[in-house]
Amino acid sequence: MKSITFGYLLDKLLYLSRQKKTALAKTLGYDISYISKWTSGKNLPIPKNINFICEMISKFIVNSTSQEDIKNIKEYFEIDENLNSKKELEIYLEELLRESYAYTAKKSVSIKTKEVYWEDDCNSVIHVNPRLRKPYLDKEIEKYINKSNKLNLILCANLNKLCENDKISIADIKKELFSKYNNVEPKVKIMLGFDGDNDDIVFNTIMIINMISIHPNMDFEIYNCQVDSNSIISVVRDLVLYTANFTKDKRCLLSTTSMDKSAVEDMYYSLETILKNQGNPIFEKKKLINIIKEKTYTQYFMTQDLRWLIGSISELFMPPDLFMEVANSLFDDSKMLEEISKINIVLQNITYKSKIKVLIYASELKKYISSGKIKFFNKSIELNFEQRKKHINYLKNIILNNPNIEIKLVDGDFVEYFKDNKNTSLYLSKNVKLIQTDYDDKTSDYVIIKDKEFKKMCDIFYKNIWEEDRDIIIDDKDEIIDILEKELTYVSIINENF
Repeated sequence: MKSITFGYLLDKLLYLSRQKKTALAKTLGYDISYISKWTSGKNLPIPKNINFICEMISKFIVNSTSQEDIKNIKEYFEIDENLNSKKELEIYLEELLRESYAYTAKKSVSIKTKEVYWEDDCNSVIHVNPRLRKPYLDKEIEKYINKSNKLNLILCANLNKLCENDKISIADIKKELFSKYNNVEPKVKIMLGFDGDNDDIVFNTIMIINMISIHPNMDFEIYNCQVDSNSIISVVRDLVLYTANFTKDKRCLLSTTSMDKSAVEDMYYSLETILKNQGNPIFEKKKLINIIKEKTYTQYFMTQDLRWLIGSISELFMPPDLFMEVANSLFDDSKMLEEISKINIVLQNITYKSKIKVLIYASELKKYISSGKIKFFNKSIELNFEQRKKHINYLKNIILNNPNIEIKLVDGDFVEYFKDNKNTSLYLSKNVKLIQTDYDDKTSDYVIIKDKEFKKMCDIFYKNIWEEDRDIIIDDKDEIIDILEKELTYVSIINENF
């Protein structure tokens, strides 16, 4: 606190204690114009009176302030919470005022030139060059995390009014928090608006699906809010407020960063209030056991207009005997197995006879045939070669003999930037829409999409991919069968040699 100016400290003490300059002027026996010049930095008290002035200011602040305001003062100036008595607080503030006076007097008695306004004394920093803002924010957040081991972040933006670089910054938040701050449990809330032309439907949808699916244990929520502005607001509670303003063509005009605690706190709680009153959660997490026992999974497969984007090979298109063989090896709950058996019946007798559009990532299919690693109801298991062969032959039979099921392979990436991310599975139907989260040792969750706008966005996304003539889509049946047979033959040779 030695680097804070006397005027700024006095002004902040008056603000936090909700006291007026006129009341302080009366206590000190000075005209209010003197107090105003001190807080503005135009003048300083004369040195011979400073001990008396600091003592009287500290007594005035402590004795005229409520317990709630004292708490705010302690939090703002990071005063030890164990410092409880009024006398101790008076002494602390008196010393703080003396230190700030000495610091300011060394610079200049008359603070008029730009050189005396140091970054610590300012309410905000303006970055005209937007490339400066992210390194600045990262540096400040890292410094704060190392000190407090906590992070509560709210970010507010209109998705359709951001350029790709800004979307990427938002898309990477979860991944960066997970990789950089392993000892921290961050709490993140993203407020997205969807107003305007959704020209980047594929990018936007994949971005949100990835944010939902990766690191499912993180406290990370996404809301649909009526955000219709050309700006980003990001606030880390107790630390920093960041805003950026954009032109109509999505270029960043300027950005500002504020570390003023009152401004940060006001914005954080303003956004929280908007979330409570207007925010619509985009998704709801469901444990695997609940998805099955509450029949959500069965309900999905019995609805109309089934469309699957299979990012990791799963229990789908598995022959009925192999399906139950794997289920019995993974689950010992009799009620769970009973429900899984019913799902098997639904898949074989209803679903596989319905009209379904299926996109499968070719890389994941090849990886499965080679390694045997599969997600059975989002639980990882490794199948032997004979089991894989049985599964793939069953899939080949469906492709050749079931005209209702259309299967296409995705041989590449929809968006180049997300090529290193795990391919997520998305299951769409007329009524129910599911996302499979990344499996880890702690969770095998699914996500139910709740928000109407995001549901519509997923439908348009799938239609766009299915109908457009894309270089990465393989839709010829003979070519798909040929790929499957070649992979099986290759793995068979490898297995025989070993």
